[in-house]
Amino acid sequence: MDGQEFLKKTLLQAELNRLRHGNPEADATRLPLEWGLIAGEHFGHLMAALRHQDKDAIEKEVLHVSAVLLELHDALHKHGK
Repeated sequence: MDGQEFLKKTLLQAELNRLRHGNPEADATRLPLEWGLIAGEHFGHLMAALRHQDKDAIEKEVLHVSAVLLELHDALHKHGK
């Protein structure tokens, strides 16, 4: 298992998410609850990909979930735990 590669892909996905869907002002002040809800939405997409046994979609959604969890982690530290 190559955790470093996964971390690199997660960081890249977080950057891509911000470029494609981000709102710098909103993202800077987004509370942990909001990031958690976004992660939950992507987790649902992951469950659907798993149900359909779609390997490409599974990998994509794993990275979407991990990228949002990174944002959630950062928000926890910004806004206190």
